[in-house]
Amino acid sequence: MIARTLPVLLIGLALFVGWKSLSRAAHETVLLHTQVVGNQERFATLWVIDDGSFLWIRAENRTRHWLASVRADPNVELRRRGYTNRYRATFFDTAEARAYVDTRFRAKYGFADWIRELSGPRDTLPIRLE
Repeated sequence: MIARTLPVLLIGLALFVGWKSLSRAAHETVLLHTQVVGNQERFATLWVIDDGSFLWIRAENRTRHWLASVRADPNVELRRRGYTNRYRATFFDTAEARAYVDTRFRAKYGFADWIRELSGPRDTLPIRLE
């Protein structure tokens, strides 16, 4: 009886931890608004981490449509917790920055970040907002 109950309890615990992580991720998303490109406004729903006096966002890969807008004009608006603030975006396209930011995202978003990683190859691009 215990041999059959233990795996069920472990699976239940893993699902609970995963659900809590996904729930936290859903509540910590932000809306990035970039300038108009080709008569089309760009918005992206992203995760964010705090790091002292600035924030980090990241593109999961280099094909995200909103990246072209940020490259064209790094002045962005970020809506978070009901407030909109303006930032200047700086790309940090180095292995060290990717490792640092990816580790911080994993620490904050846990299971949810791991699930996103399973969706396919990632070549994340860290972007610091100041």
